[in-house]
Amino acid sequence: MIKLIATAESLSQGQALLEAGVDYLVIGESSYGLRLPGYFDREEMAEMIRITHQAGKEVIVAANAILHNDKIDRARDYLTAVKGMGADLLMVGDTGLIQILKEEAYRMPYIYDASVLVTSPGQVNFWAQYGAVGALVAREVPYVELTEMARDAKIPLMVQTYGASCIHQSGRMLLDNYFNFVGKDKTEVAEHELFLSEPKKDETHYSIYEDDHGTHIFANNDLDLMMYLDDLQEAGIQHWYADGIYCPGQAFVDINRLFAQARDAIEAGQWNDAYALQLDQKVRELHPENRELSTGFFLFDKDTVQ
Repeated sequence: MIKLIATAESLSQGQALLEAGVDYLVIGESSYGLRLPGYFDREEMAEMIRITHQAGKEVIVAANAILHNDKIDRARDYLTAVKGMGADLLMVGDTGLIQILKEEAYRMPYIYDASVLVTSPGQVNFWAQYGAVGALVAREVPYVELTEMARDAKIPLMVQTYGASCIHQSGRMLLDNYFNFVGKDKTEVAEHELFLSEPKKDETHYSIYEDDHGTHIFANNDLDLMMYLDDLQEAGIQHWYADGIYCPGQAFVDINRLFAQARDAIEAGQWNDAYALQLDQKVRELHPENRELSTGFFLFDKDTVQ
């Protein structure tokens, strides 16, 4: 059975996503969650978990940041709180946190999310031995390799089907350094509307923002795999992830509703190219005007991606 996973920026959006057909909500707070569209305090997280469970669905708490010693030192308190709220799963990439999850008091099932490192069934299966019940595949893995991973992986693979793709993270505060150098006040610009452009390449527009995890740079184009969802289903990949960091509010809810319609059509045996194109056109209409869509690495030949 196909499951839709989506990030939630707020309680109200989370509830709307559940009503739109999303099966798992991804939420978190600023210290442990990485590149989320909005942060929840602990009271809001507990309320979101309650609402989600009432709807018969599940919550994934993002704890997928690379953690320095100070955050590792506080992790047990955080895990105790998250577990006490009744969260269903964690999303984890830091091996220090996984080590803590081995302890009985903090043990929780988790989805392994180490970004660009999740590229082989061997790695996925290794972490399955240590509590992982799923893995978020690197966005750089093309379809031809996804099929091989799905065949050999011992736990479900989660594949991003919509949203922005981070291509670089630095632990340094690059934007602060830049604005200090040019003598500008960073507060004069909207933090999530900044772009980088390569010298003499005006067509490049890499989104960039900064938080307490460092500086994050995103690909030119956001992902849209609507036209290829049946291929994912045929490959046995049934966990589809949508990232809303650059698609706020109702538009993200409506896009997830379209993916829910696609899921229902595929499972009912009613999927066809014309319907896929119809849904894809609606996704493009809802997608933010200042951002473009593509299939990313999905259609690349395996030898193209090294």
